[in-house]
Amino acid sequence: MREFIVRARKAPVDAGRFLASVGSGAHVEYLAQMIVNALFTSKGHREDTTLTLVLEDSADYSRALTMQGSTLGDLSGMDEGSMLATCARALQAGSSLEKEASLVCENGIVVQAISFEHMVKEKALTRPVYLLDRKGLDIRGDGEFLDPVFLLTDHIPMPRKTFRSLARQGVQKLSLGPTMLHASQCMTVIHNELDRLASDFS
Repeated sequence: MREFIVRARKAPVDAGRFLASVGSGAHVEYLAQMIVNALFTSKGHREDTTLTLVLEDSADYSRALTMQGSTLGDLSGMDEGSMLATCARALQAGSSLEKEASLVCENGIVVQAISFEHMVKEKALTRPVYLLDRKGLDIRGDGEFLDPVFLLTDHIPMPRKTFRSLARQGVQKLSLGPTMLHASQCMTVIHNELDRLASDFS
């Protein structure tokens, strides 16, 4: 299983503000690109992949929206508006969640009141976790990627204290190459590299 966890630091948790920020403010439209690149192929879903979007602009707790390729529907369409509207409905459904509580919404989307740090800490207990960094290990090295979790962020870099905390938890830095890419593009590159490894493509 592959998993992407995206820290969206400026994305609103409030459903109304979330939709209002399309094209302005937090520009949450980039999240739709991530959904497509992480979970969809030209003719279906990536059933071996999970995507979690952690939205942090909240009056109480962050909200994590988790989508699994194996259970995800069509999100009412492949267009940006339909995908963001589905996310907004999940946020609305989870608006009154207590800390660390969760519920399942339409299309199997799970919304949970949990912080990025806590989620990563839980994952790192049982799975290898990688943070994208140009100075990290080359993804084309000799290592294997067994049940990997990949951490990404929006256009706002993670604080340095977060890097130190992640390192203490065993999170490794991983490089996709010398060029800085958008997070959604990184997902495509990662999928391509792991697809080639899985199929022994040469």
